[in-house]
Amino acid sequence: MATDFRQCSAIAWLFFIKHISTAYAQKLPSIFQVPPLQWLNITGSIQGATPAAVKYSSIGYDPTTSNLIIFGGESSSGIPTDQTYLLDLGTLTWSTPQPQAGLPQGSPPARYMAVSGEDFSSSYRHAHLVMGGKGISGQALTDVWEFDYINKFWSEVSVTTSGPPARWGASGGRDDTVPPNATTTSNTFYMSGGTDGTNMYPLSDVWEFTISGTLASNLVNSTNGAWSHQTVGNASYSVNQASTVVQTNLISVSGCNTTNNSNESCAEGNSYVLEVESNMEINPPSCPAPRYGGSLASNLNPFSSSYANQVFLVLGTFNSSLWNDQGGLQKGEVAVLDIGSGDWSRVLPAGDPGQDGVQTYPTPREGAVALSYSQALVGSNKGVASDTIVFGGQDESGEYLTEVWILRAYNGSISSSGGNWGAPSGALQTGINANGANVTIQYLTQCAVQLMSSSSTTPSGSPATSTSGSQSYQLYSVSFAHKLLAPLSLAILLPSLLLLRLALPPAQTHRPTHRNLALFYLSAIVALAAYGAGVGGLVSSFTSMSSTGTTTKRSILPTRHGIAGLALFIALYVMMPFLYLFHLCCSPSQPPKEVSPEAITSRANSTDTAEKLAAYTATQHSQYPPSQHSPRTRLHSWGGSSFLLGRRSREGRTSTDSESMHSSGPQRAFEVVNRPARIRRSSANGLAYPNTDVYQRVPVAPRSLGDVDWLDRRRSLNAVNELDLVSGQGQRNFIHSSTPNTAEMLSTRALMPTPTFPRVAHELPSLFEICLRVLFHTLVLALCILSLVALWNWANLALFTVFLLWTFIFYICLFTLAWHGRPRRSTLTYLIARFRAEPPPAVSPGTPTSRPLSVVGNEQYPFPTDTRGPYLHEPPYRAARAHDDVSTTIGGPRSVETDYDEEDLDEETRQRRIEEEMGRREVSIVTVPKRRLWITNPS
Repeated sequence: MATDFRQCSAIAWLFFIKHISTAYAQKLPSIFQVPPLQWLNITGSIQGATPAAVKYSSIGYDPTTSNLIIFGGESSSGIPTDQTYLLDLGTLTWSTPQPQAGLPQGSPPARYMAVSGEDFSSSYRHAHLVMGGKGISGQALTDVWEFDYINKFWSEVSVTTSGPPARWGASGGRDDTVPPNATTTSNTFYMSGGTDGTNMYPLSDVWEFTISGTLASNLVNSTNGAWSHQTVGNASYSVNQASTVVQTNLISVSGCNTTNNSNESCAEGNSYVLEVESNMEINPPSCPAPRYGGSLASNLNPFSSSYANQVFLVLGTFNSSLWNDQGGLQKGEVAVLDIGSGDWSRVLPAGDPGQDGVQTYPTPREGAVALSYSQALVGSNKGVASDTIVFGGQDESGEYLTEVWILRAYNGSISSSGGNWGAPSGALQTGINANGANVTIQYLTQCAVQLMSSSSTTPSGSPATSTSGSQSYQLYSVSFAHKLLAPLSLAILLPSLLLLRLALPPAQTHRPTHRNLALFYLSAIVALAAYGAGVGGLVSSFTSMSSTGTTTKRSILPTRHGIAGLALFIALYVMMPFLYLFHLCCSPSQPPKEVSPEAITSRANSTDTAEKLAAYTATQHSQYPPSQHSPRTRLHSWGGSSFLLGRRSREGRTSTDSESMHSSGPQRAFEVVNRPARIRRSSANGLAYPNTDVYQRVPVAPRSLGDVDWLDRRRSLNAVNELDLVSGQGQRNFIHSSTPNTAEMLSTRALMPTPTFPRVAHELPSLFEICLRVLFHTLVLALCILSLVALWNWANLALFTVFLLWTFIFYICLFTLAWHGRPRRSTLTYLIARFRAEPPPAVSPGTPTSRPLSVVGNEQYPFPTDTRGPYLHEPPYRAARAHDDVSTTIGGPRSVETDYDEEDLDEETRQRRIEEEMGRREVSIVTVPKRRLWITNPS
């Protein structure tokens, strides 16, 4: 049984640990090979008139002219612009296009958040295409325009079919590595999702725009396009997301599903890969922090074929009160998504060392635009790497930027933090000619952790549109005092519970010790400290609560963590103390039973027990040494007079025999240690009753030879010989009895068992107390789980690990103490003891044939519980080692022959005298059902 219990316990612990790890573990980022990455700030190397600072502009690149185009965008005044800027990456010079005379001089209407891409089709078109967007008056646009890189003019595309509703913030574009249709020289652009400010369109709503025709200086209006529509998957709604196109895959990451006061607080971590040609949808799991206004660019590095399925998620902003990204975005984190497997890898690139050698990174920013190319866009060595260029955006302080950064992916491969990829020797370089010397990367081994939920998501994934009663985002933070005191209270409470269990009596004893009292007081002090820390943590959470986001209405409990914490605090710190006090006040006390005068009188009416009861109720004590004229105390021959085991009592009935007082010698306890083993048989009418470890004597004192005079020893040999036999014998051998219903036993050992302390059994608390304890430990466990979740979300991994180990150690110690029987009165201890304990021995009923004793008032006299009967015949002869008339020492027992000096008697006479002596004793055997046996000697 014990082995099975231990096996079941081990299995239960394994399932518990598996459940905890499954419930709270998050998916870890993958570690796959990526190119060595480095951020380079080339803003200071660019000359010319700097364009206006904007966000959500359109970006494109023409390798033929080495021109980078920036069109439109939202200016710092919040108004869309229609300006077009060209950055010559060969000379690093900003300029504005100047069309030749006779060519269109205008530009598309001002807009931002449009879909754009490159339209290269041999000699027919060499242009940058822009479609849709948000206009200057806030309206959504549907028109399509192209910019001719060769002649530097804009031309509107003629749309021959009906197209999608006007929208802005859609995902889309084109992969310019895909060659145009060889037959029609057409290219296909993709667009999905978006909004018009009132309605939102799902990402699964995919539109394809096929453009054809010729764009040249002599054919300025000869391009046309047609729309087609299809639904791909069940992708949800999103705006301000990062998006790009790889081959025919339309990829969208993060963004919001609302247009009402949208900011980084509403960003979600959803990712969608829509395979348009195969009409399939892939939903990679969320790993990087949800970005608002991030940028997505393809990995066009040619070093490895696996890079073709990778895209880089860069920049954007996120709410640090909602998410913990382990500082990744501040260090220029690049989240790499493998669209084939759906796995994320979080990478920290090398920074720009600048002139002072201190590595810097682009700050988090919303609305920056990014574009990738298969070679280095700047610098003299184009084949050393592939570049992703980033422009503009709005940083977290609200400043609009004109910075230009390069994310350089060197031709190599790294698959571990600090891995070697064959970088050139030398120090880390800066500028456009950086060659990758001393460049390495670091992998982040944890996904971003959600601290609290944003409230932007509406039921069934429907979008939250702009209405007057729309929901805003409530973000709250509390002081460091709450974050410290709340888990500290639990950390202190757990050891106080262990100290209390150590202080309570274990199952092996019932005696309190000074050590128990010290542990009890220590546990009380620690528990009070934990209670105070818990109260302080709760108070600080309410007094220091502050809003970190846009709120329209403040509630007392704005988060689920706050609701759960307050409920558990009230239950554990308020309700449980009152319930325990109620239990203590209402629990009935158990005073010790006392002997009523009526009961004693009733017992005294029994002829057989009157003498014993008189001995118990007598108030006078014997004198040591007694005087010749004072009555001598006579005691029970088989027990002590104290309820405390091992204690001697001087109480007993008196005797007028005083002649032997002077012959008794020094007064000392009777103890014989050298008597040979003897075998006694109980009479056929003896009572056999079970032997238990728990034994409590009737209140009489052990008898010594000094208390028995010479006449007593002659009249009642059992009073002497039975006593000295009990004290000295060790191992005794038994033989089989040939008399039916006769038990082999040893003298009167049944009446005087060895005075050992009882083994106290495990106790099962009352039902109400069991419910209290189960409720208490359930609340403690719930608070531990709540604290672990909070530490996982808000604290670093080390604190979470320490608290988790602390909690596990507490429960391991709790089970260990219960396994060893501490405390005695415990449900867990009782259950474990029941599993471990052997079945109790069977009780063989005796054959009580003696006359019954009055049982009225017997409760205060528990009877012995030895397995042997109380009435034992003495053998006719007992060997004595030396002549001793008074038997005042422990030298040995006297023989019958020595006492009478009757060596000359024949056997017949000696047997007759023995029988007469046995007849005069008139020993009676009295039994009481379920009571200890009494023996009286009326003589």
